[in-house]
Amino acid sequence: MKYTIESIAGIDVIFAPMEDAYSVTIEIMCKAGSIYENKQNNGISHFLEHLFFKGGEKYPTPKSVAEAVDKFWGEFNAYTGDEFAWYYVKCAPEFTERAIDVLADMMNNAKFNPEELEREKWVVIQELKMYEDNPMAMVMEKRQTYYFWDNSYGRPIIGTKENINSFTQQMLFDHKAQLYTKDNLIIVVAGNIRDKEAIVKQLEKEFIHIAPNKQWKKPIFTQTLPQEHIWFFEQKNEQAHLIISAPGYDGNDNNKYAANVLGTILWGNMSSRLFQNIREKQGLCYYIRGSHVSQEDSWTFLIRAGIDKERFDFGVEKIFEEIKNIAEWNITQEEFDNAIGYNEGQIQMGIESSDEMASFIGNQYLIYKKVESLPEILKKYKSLTLEDVKTVAKKLHKDNLYLFYIK
Repeated sequence: MKYTIESIAGIDVIFAPMEDAYSVTIEIMCKAGSIYENKQNNGISHFLEHLFFKGGEKYPTPKSVAEAVDKFWGEFNAYTGDEFAWYYVKCAPEFTERAIDVLADMMNNAKFNPEELEREKWVVIQELKMYEDNPMAMVMEKRQTYYFWDNSYGRPIIGTKENINSFTQQMLFDHKAQLYTKDNLIIVVAGNIRDKEAIVKQLEKEFIHIAPNKQWKKPIFTQTLPQEHIWFFEQKNEQAHLIISAPGYDGNDNNKYAANVLGTILWGNMSSRLFQNIREKQGLCYYIRGSHVSQEDSWTFLIRAGIDKERFDFGVEKIFEEIKNIAEWNITQEEFDNAIGYNEGQIQMGIESSDEMASFIGNQYLIYKKVESLPEILKKYKSLTLEDVKTVAKKLHKDNLYLFYIK
């Protein structure tokens, strides 16, 4: 895995050539996620993402933007999370410059047409309602507020209906100007890069006029754990959906690798303890999964499941039994070895395509200003011991567990 980081027009641009790839991905990533909002404008980062697609100067309408990419069969999308927002086009290598052309126009010359803005409010509110009708999404959103309280991490990324309806053209221009700056975004070009010199010239031309420095800092975040270890939200569902949370390790902590191995043993695949003992042996659920979320300011173990209401208490009891066994270091060498192999395979297969490689490198560099290469990550997994994982398992002691569910 080779990559270079260059300053082009004052922006950090990462080139990750993949000679055997059949595509190129151009990705623009910006520290402009929901944690950069306050209570009054919560949801504006996500709404801004939607409005970027409504047209600029060269491609002035939503249809012309879409057609410009469809003409060369490109894959075109965006995402807003809590830490960042990103926009990308994935295409055949010969269309790289056309892909940059579309991205640059929408990012630099967005008009935020008032008519489109008002129409898109209805679209985003429908998206909000879609999530509210989905208990798997709803439990995650409500859990955020329960676990993080009323702060930038505890509010929904999509915002509220009231906030969405309050957004104006000027608010979008202001939010963009404050955060979409040279020092606050990166560009990643990954895949079959055929003419790097032409790409450099195009990026210099297209992005030279962006403002140099951001004008807004994210609100200070201090983690305060919930006072109650069990909480719930009433909603008429066929199932009860739960999330068990516990403090984990941040993205700069090497213990995150042991935490990932622990997660594999407990929930990470079809041979994991929770899948085998809760779904396969007990038949208590269809889905049961987890993750270790490592971020700059927030780090959490998460376990999620949907359980029949009639057997909910029994299901929770069985899940906590499995967590207790892990927390008390009941982990075998065979489980550890299998989990190491699984993680090594997963990380390698997870960067096979140009878009996966762009996100793999970009996510690291945007937040931490460094990139751990594939060999470096594999070396860290290979250096782990069973004792390392057992030490991390202490994090799952019952006193550190917080259960939230909707029923």
